Amino acid sequence: MDPPISEDTPDEPDEPLIAKKSRVSVRSTNFEGEVLVPRRIKIMKTSDLQRDPFKHFGTDPPPGGRAVDYTALNGLEASKVWISLDDDSVAEIVEEYQAMAMKERTEADYATFAMEMFFKRQRLFVQVPSDRKWRTERMIQLVYPTNDECWVAPPCFQPIRQEFKFDIRPDCSYWLSLAGFNQEYQCELVDKIYIHKEENTCPYLTIEFKKHGQSEVQARVQAAAAAAIALYNRYLLKEAAMNATEKPWTDPDRHQIRHYVITFVGAKFAIWVLLANLGEDDDSWNGCDMRRLYSAKCGSSLTVRQLEMWINEIHRWGLSEHATSCENDLKIVLQKGGVEVSMLELEETGEQS
Repeated sequence: MDPPISEDTPDEPDEPLIAKKSRVSVRSTNFEGEVLVPRRIKIMKTSDLQRDPFKHFGTDPPPGGRAVDYTALNGLEASKVWISLDDDSVAEIVEEYQAMAMKERTEADYATFAMEMFFKRQRLFVQVPSDRKWRTERMIQLVYPTNDECWVAPPCFQPIRQEFKFDIRPDCSYWLSLAGFNQEYQCELVDKIYIHKEENTCPYLTIEFKKHGQSEVQARVQAAAAAAIALYNRYLLKEAAMNATEKPWTDPDRHQIRHYVITFVGAKFAIWVLLANLGEDDDSWNGCDMRRLYSAKCGSSLTVRQLEMWINEIHRWGLSEHATSCENDLKIVLQKGGVEVSMLELEETGEQS
């Protein structure tokens, strides 16, 4: 859903020598050209179509076409975001989308329905659980901070005509809960990485909704801008860890710098992956590409099942490879700063000699 439009403040008459740039909003018709292009955030015209999420993530599909029991997988048993739809629920989803289009339902209706069916939330706790199990936090229209030194907007590579503060409000996003990090050094993380309200960090999935008939382009550019912030800050964490180890980047290091996006326009959806472009000589940030992996419409049981698998596998990646790599990078940075941390996981994964 779109954030409120903030009106530009006109120049004061007693300040004629101050040249103020106008603000561009996410609804601007040339948002891509004014905001994304100068930062080399590219929405690729071609697609890396991969219908099978298991092949994309390199995970094993269950035998016989059965559903994966994610709660039985090591380290994932505490998460409650897994989708497990029965045949009746799938048929109802198809019919509901048809009915919403006929009745011209609002964008909020589409977003609410999708979150009820596909984007579950973890239950909230008064105290952060101490079991060290990975959990994810679903955030609804979280306003990204614009003045936090640990949450930095992607850099520009060319002059811009209009300002944009990246004060974006993605419809839905998933972040790692701090519950997965060792409580002994959670308090040491505050100046190393952005932590929202001492609860969650390191987002890995961004979702954007539009109602039936609205622009797919608008959904894509808004999602790309929000996801690019998350990806860039993941890059900065990895860069800090690599600088701390003084080791050269490897392909596995680069492979970790990813962020997933799902855009909805009515019943139509698309799965995207945002990948960092790194300099050939020094692995510096050189923008990023948003590539479409799969797209379809919730118009049949087959496509609803495909969406179900993609969402579950994205969460699986977020709560395993992404979570572990973020934790390892933070441990490396903390150890470099003199904090005593358990390096067992780093030794096992080969990240630390």
